[in-house]
Amino acid sequence: MDELIKKGKYRHELKYMITDLQFEELKTRLSGLLDVDKNAKKEGKYFIRSLYFDDHLNTSYYQVLNGVSKREKYRIRYYNFDEEYISLEKKFKINNMTNKTSCKVTRKQVEDLIAGKLDISKDNHKVLNEFIIKTKFYGYKPVIIIDYDRIPYTYVAGNVRITLDHNISMNYNVSDFFEKDSTSIPLTEKGRNILEVKYDDFLPSYLAWLVNINVLEQTSFSKYLNGRIMQNRLVDEEIYYG
Repeated sequence: MDELIKKGKYRHELKYMITDLQFEELKTRLSGLLDVDKNAKKEGKYFIRSLYFDDHLNTSYYQVLNGVSKREKYRIRYYNFDEEYISLEKKFKINNMTNKTSCKVTRKQVEDLIAGKLDISKDNHKVLNEFIIKTKFYGYKPVIIIDYDRIPYTYVAGNVRITLDHNISMNYNVSDFFEKDSTSIPLTEKGRNILEVKYDDFLPSYLAWLVNINVLEQTSFSKYLNGRIMQNRLVDEEIYYG
């Protein structure tokens, strides 16, 4: 693990729960001093939709729920409903260190994955073929959609990425992945948002001061986990109340 960190393959990932007021204050501070991610729209933000997968034992769910230090999960993600670039991502996590491998996939491949009809091919990226194997042997299937808006900032020194996430919601109807007008359910209380700080070897003290992380409420909030918990609760209520 230490060797992987030294090679820059893993990054630090810190999360903080922030209020609407803190959100607006950070947006004002950061927008004046840091670069906005080049992929953000003119408004300085983008919409993210992710489709998460889990195996027949719900291994990813229970790993996050139980705080297993070393874990992985798979998701398919795209931005602003732009189907020209859809990515399949495998995300590793060891404590607060993360790493991600990914490849581009098409809408047709995603639809076939959802339907369990996609087969291994020499033309596929190795990440995709690895995932197809897992769908066939471990029963990986789509379980939940997570949506949110993100304001992203970058800083060259330390390869820092600071993001402000809000309007976080879920939808357990996985067939809605490409539907713009799908109905989603909020995952955070009104006035609660997520700040994420990611960096390689170091976080410049200037940025730590700018973000004021020493007084913020650090959290282990997982969009995926909270979505699954909400999903389970809604399913239980539907069964109970008919």
